[in-house]
Amino acid sequence: MLCFFLKYDTIKENFTIGRAVLKILRITFCILSALCLAAAIPIGAFFGWIWLVGLLIAAALFALLMFGAKNGFRRQTPAPKPDFMNSEEENEKINRANKE
Repeated sequence: MLCFFLKYDTIKENFTIGRAVLKILRITFCILSALCLAAAIPIGAFFGWIWLVGLLIAAALFALLMFGAKNGFRRQTPAPKPDFMNSEEENEKINRANKE
């Protein structure tokens, strides 16, 4: 809940991760995802559907973490949009910036 009240830029400045660490994380999550997928069928056949579904969920989670590490776990900052709460000058400035 705290992440909704903090600006993302201040968090990003305090918790920077190097490119090498992100590459290692991406490779690790890729391998873990592949292992979960490879183990899903034999484990599911021997132990039942619940284990199969659990391994597939784990594989999907590791795949999401892999794609997150690819982007550096950064969120895209949304482009400003005109708003009725802004003044006319602010909306004109936003419209000019969006046209470019």
